[in-house]
Amino acid sequence: MSAPRLRRTLTPMQLAAIGMGTTIGVGWIVVTGGWIARAGPLGAALAFLIGGAVMGLVALCYAEAAVRAPEANGEYGYVSMAFGRGWGFVVGWAALLGYVGICGFEGLALAWLLGVLMPDFTGPTLYTAVGVPVRLLDLAVIIGGALFFTAINHFGARESARVQVAVTVGKVLLSFGFVAIGFAGGAPANLQPAFLPAETPWHGVLAVLVMVPAWFCGFNALPQALGEARERPGARALAGLLGMVILLTTLFYVSVITATAFAAPRGMLDGAELPVVAAMEAVAGPWGGRIVLVAGVVALLSAWNAAMFAASRLLYALARDGALPSALARVHPKNGTPSIAVVFVGVIALLGGLMGRAFIEPLVQIGAMGFAVAFIGACLSSLALRRGAGGSRFPVFAAWVGALALAGVATYSAWTILANVGERLPEAAALALWAGLGAAMWAFARTRKERAF
Repeated sequence: MSAPRLRRTLTPMQLAAIGMGTTIGVGWIVVTGGWIARAGPLGAALAFLIGGAVMGLVALCYAEAAVRAPEANGEYGYVSMAFGRGWGFVVGWAALLGYVGICGFEGLALAWLLGVLMPDFTGPTLYTAVGVPVRLLDLAVIIGGALFFTAINHFGARESARVQVAVTVGKVLLSFGFVAIGFAGGAPANLQPAFLPAETPWHGVLAVLVMVPAWFCGFNALPQALGEARERPGARALAGLLGMVILLTTLFYVSVITATAFAAPRGMLDGAELPVVAAMEAVAGPWGGRIVLVAGVVALLSAWNAAMFAASRLLYALARDGALPSALARVHPKNGTPSIAVVFVGVIALLGGLMGRAFIEPLVQIGAMGFAVAFIGACLSSLALRRGAGGSRFPVFAAWVGALALAGVATYSAWTILANVGERLPEAAALALWAGLGAAMWAFARTRKERAF
């Protein structure tokens, strides 16, 4: 009797929802004001247009690699085929760090947003983590959310994807409503100064540009899901799906930046805790701010669900190939899901969430580093897999531009941690623990495999 296999139930719309659902979470509500303060509204928008173009090239590399290695799903499979299982594991484990980081971040952010929406229900402080109090509502939301999304992804890819489509559509509709209200109630004079700093505006554009790839993290969840697609899309269809995700994500961020700046005077934004909420309240009153917070909650749910889905499938692939303990590759006989891998991801994300809000920024930075490594691996493997192939040279250009740009981002991010270990101890500790856990699990799996022979 053959072992259970993952069920192929996902439609093209569900694949697109998984990809876009991960790229747009709740981070835009928190950081849009910072982007405007650094580069001005048009400077920040320009940075996202440039960054979106680079990420579009990276997406083409994923499509190229998928054509050359149709049996592989995602950067782990591409790198394994191009450079061997060892390098594949390094890239896969880095990508897994990114997905787990998203899961942990979304849990913390959801608790924070609900605390803003319901300030009278935060409850008592239970403990303090890194100097920041963790309240009853925080713990209830983090634990409840982790259990809910673990259960959804345990019961089936189709069930998870249906939730994903619903929350992604809701997120897009609410976000477009915010953008429309911002432009309708604002004034063009609020866009000034359009670029910052006034003396050297390109400094501001670069300051935002180095952060842009972090906000596109997760589109690669789509390739991870191809193993469960009802019909695997062809080369053009896959490139179209990935391109659509990148394009819509770019338009989303550019629209949010410009609508926020258009809606309210700069002084009001600079002094607000959540500038996006302040901008909506300026043009639509308190309920406008509530709409933004609700949109943030919906966006957060879609990102959390998609990240959980992608992480568990990547973990399953690593275990199936012998890079991690084989128990993680077990498929539930009834649901057709990698149930143990789903639970593993849920537990790891929950542990990160229990660290409290002080761990939000570390989760974002180390997760972005993990994704940058994964993107570089996909770009380089697309080059290796097409070696000797004729045709257009544009895929080669795309791969080199994407790899070099992301290498710069990853290097800068690592330098900011290593140069300030004392101040960035949570990030440094998390990276060390993740690397140690990966090395231990890899060694355990290899030892078991050698004994079996």
